[in-house]
Amino acid sequence: MSSISQIVKEVVTSDPCTLQCIINDIVNYSKLSRRIATLVSELVGRDVSIDTIKMALIRFADKAIKEFSLLKRDVVDILARSSIEIRTGITVLTLRNIGFAKIAPLVPSLTQKARFIAIMQSLLVTTLVLDNETAEEIVQKLEKDYVVQLQKDYAAIVIVSPIEIMYTPGVVAYITNVLALNNINIVHIESCYTDTIIVVSKGDLLKAFQVLSKHIDAAKKLTQSCARE
Repeated sequence: MSSISQIVKEVVTSDPCTLQCIINDIVNYSKLSRRIATLVSELVGRDVSIDTIKMALIRFADKAIKEFSLLKRDVVDILARSSIEIRTGITVLTLRNIGFAKIAPLVPSLTQKARFIAIMQSLLVTTLVLDNETAEEIVQKLEKDYVVQLQKDYAAIVIVSPIEIMYTPGVVAYITNVLALNNINIVHIESCYTDTIIVVSKGDLLKAFQVLSKHIDAAKKLTQSCARE
């Protein structure tokens, strides 16, 4: 059976808003203990006192704040060395894998002339993110049954980062969280080496660009300030 400390950790980390408040050290632990007491007791299988839960919360918070401080520093460093590129007129084309197999021989030639192309394959479907014109060319060569979904005229934001992004946890999570907090929907996202490709609607493009640019600029100022100290 899991310990009380482990159960408290699982309850807290399952709620991103609560976890963020703990990391930012803005939590009333007595009040939070009372709020999660019933759930913790149910998961443990017996009544757990408020004071016991509070102590488990405080121990978890001490460790989480220290770990996040180190993680945040690494994430900020990656963002400070990142840049943003934009591609408009983008289609997200999802095909059944059998349909992609039909057009796969065309991929080498498509990569030579397409304005933008990214491909991701799962168990049942293949998603292609590419310019509208190339997408239309592909669709014309396929039977309709092979096309699962066609989302046309979107925009792609490409965040180009240093190689360290491949070994640094939390960068993509930070980016997606920033967009979510600003009510920006991500239509499609994928990572390609050091590039993070985020597809959004045309209506969200300007806002997404401004939000991400603001955070990258802030990261640059923060790292410059730390370097001078």
